[in-house]
Amino acid sequence: MSLANSIEPVVDRLQTALERQLFPTEWHQWGARLLDHLRKPVQVAIVGLPGSGKSSLINMMFPQVSVTALAGIPVVEIAHGPKARTSFELEDGQYLRRGGVPTPQDVPAGAVRARIELPHEDLLRQNYIEVSLNAGFGHQVSMVNWVAQWADVVLWCSEEFDSSEQKLWSGVPEEVKDHAFLVLTMADRQMMRGLLKERIAALGPLVEEEFLGLYPVATIQAITARTAGPQVNTALWRSSGGKELFDGVMRQVDNGRTADMDQAQMLLKKFAPQLESSFVKTYAEAANSGDLRGPSKPDQVVSKNDGEQVFDKAISLLQAQANDIVAGLAGSSGPKPTDVLQRCVATANQLAELFQAAGGTDGFTRSVQSDTQEGAEMMLLFQLEKNEDAAVDAVTLLLQLKKEIGEKTAADLGQ
Repeated sequence: MSLANSIEPVVDRLQTALERQLFPTEWHQWGARLLDHLRKPVQVAIVGLPGSGKSSLINMMFPQVSVTALAGIPVVEIAHGPKARTSFELEDGQYLRRGGVPTPQDVPAGAVRARIELPHEDLLRQNYIEVSLNAGFGHQVSMVNWVAQWADVVLWCSEEFDSSEQKLWSGVPEEVKDHAFLVLTMADRQMMRGLLKERIAALGPLVEEEFLGLYPVATIQAITARTAGPQVNTALWRSSGGKELFDGVMRQVDNGRTADMDQAQMLLKKFAPQLESSFVKTYAEAANSGDLRGPSKPDQVVSKNDGEQVFDKAISLLQAQANDIVAGLAGSSGPKPTDVLQRCVATANQLAELFQAAGGTDGFTRSVQSDTQEGAEMMLLFQLEKNEDAAVDAVTLLLQLKKEIGEKTAADLGQ
């Protein structure tokens, strides 16, 4: 079952739970927010000063239709629609709608925003919103703050990311920076001038603190790699830097979708378990239709030899991750709380999946399966808080799980 298909039953259950007011008051708003996220495409913002290569970067990310730069419009959104059409929002609040993909000549006077709708399935997954930082510094700050309120992924386009751009970016919340990329556009020109390597080195320490990653991209070469022939020129696509950036953005899109879905399932399991049967039925129907492969074997009692291997692997996983995280917390600057929480959630999920996959119906194995599943759910609750206290609590929980599993293993398998 694809990620898109697996989201549908979760959305249905979440909507039903909200309509029936099954969540406690303090969780209802979070459930509604998750439902909104799961229903709409991931919002990918491409931000930068005029002339920084934003439109070309969108055409690289979405080469099915070439969208000409619409100079003078601060916000241009590319989204899914039943047919190609464009709507322009004017300064006075009016909307003008026209068929097809616009050219610069189609832009009406006073346009402040354009929404281009295209009937392409890829746009069901994510929208691309180009935000041009025109006008003075105060207006630019307002635009960046506005982007931070809704963007799921941010690509900041620049040739050098100078001090003025750094100042604009510095006020963005940490949770936004954790899903943002600095894109050095026109990297081929910078390389020819002998500037690229030095510029990347100079920006390295800043990027480590302020972005998820830095990507130099020769955008025109990347577009050519994807559009010049019937097949993608894989060598050019890779050497241009386009493939690495594209793959990084798609990972963020998928990770964001998966995180929202995991949190929704956690809420449903905790507060609306009575809706589980409808999800199981959907899962079974998908398996029967061949969209989802079911379990390869029935539950079985885990032998001591098999059990020892599973528990050894679990202990090693927990020890390695806990040591790594604690070492990071002890560093001079320390990792970001969101990074720690993300790693803890991933580790807890790996642990739960490890014991679920091992099977087993004996009381001991079921007890450990229950403990690790509860641990994974607790990690998601910590992740909602997104602060240093939650990060410390998450690390503590990993250490506690390690201790409990070790004690249970010694007591049961040592008999």
